[in-house]
Amino acid sequence: MIDVRFPTALQMMLSLALAQAEGVERLSSAQLAEGIDSNPTFVRRLLAPLIQAGLVRSAMGRDGGVSLSADAAAITLGEIYKAIMGDKKLWTGRSDIPHRCLVSSNVERFFGNLADEVDESVLRLLGRRTLADALLELRTIDAERA
Repeated sequence: MIDVRFPTALQMMLSLALAQAEGVERLSSAQLAEGIDSNPTFVRRLLAPLIQAGLVRSAMGRDGGVSLSADAAAITLGEIYKAIMGDKKLWTGRSDIPHRCLVSSNVERFFGNLADEVDESVLRLLGRRTLADALLELRTIDAERA
């Protein structure tokens, strides 16, 4: 099963970055849910770790909603990824393989090392890009499309 929490959270964070750039104080979970074609309950569940990580702040009440807790240029995609995914590995190896030969006896450790390298590479790449960078890239893509 494909885990869509990060791309969905990233889309929500980009919506908050756009709102920030356009001077919109906050967005409601209903507004964010509409943008991701989901329901506000799912949005609130995804917002919880982002709020806990200090990337998003929320305001309660009739005019409540959420906003970025810092400028979009100060929030990296890596921070969003870590907040949403926690320590979950991108890949997990099999541990149920009987040890019968060179490959089956060592593949779990080999794959674990490979998966660690992949995770480090992903975090390094995402750590170099900010929400502001991503929003600029979306604007460029949109301009090319027009």
